[in-house]
Amino acid sequence: MTTVQPPSAIRKQGAWGLWWLTVITFGIYYLVWYDRIGGELAAAAGVSREAWTRWWSQLIPIYGLIGLSRTAKRLNQAHTQVGSSTRVSPVVTWLWAPFWFGSHTRYLQRRINILVDIYSSRAAAHAPV
Repeated sequence: MTTVQPPSAIRKQGAWGLWWLTVITFGIYYLVWYDRIGGELAAAAGVSREAWTRWWSQLIPIYGLIGLSRTAKRLNQAHTQVGSSTRVSPVVTWLWAPFWFGSHTRYLQRRINILVDIYSSRAAAHAPV
């Protein structure tokens, strides 16, 4: 039987709000967000946190793209653990989305929100009455 992490392990956030915060702060909030989701996804997957999940990894050109690809794979792993059919494309995450007005934040956050909804629905189904 698959264990389900509590919904508080990953935080839900509006994808467009995230994008606007990133624009308004000239990309600084992106680094905060990336560091946060790196820790949350590692906790949800039950694995240790690695260097590519840290905010500073996004400042290193090639390493940052590798980190984005691995983030997509980690998100896929979390979706698989809960039996979700939602998938994230690493290619879209690191290649196409960053150049399309930084839409990789919206792309990833929407899939993270789906994961949070799954956790919430499972927690509600298992809650004592």
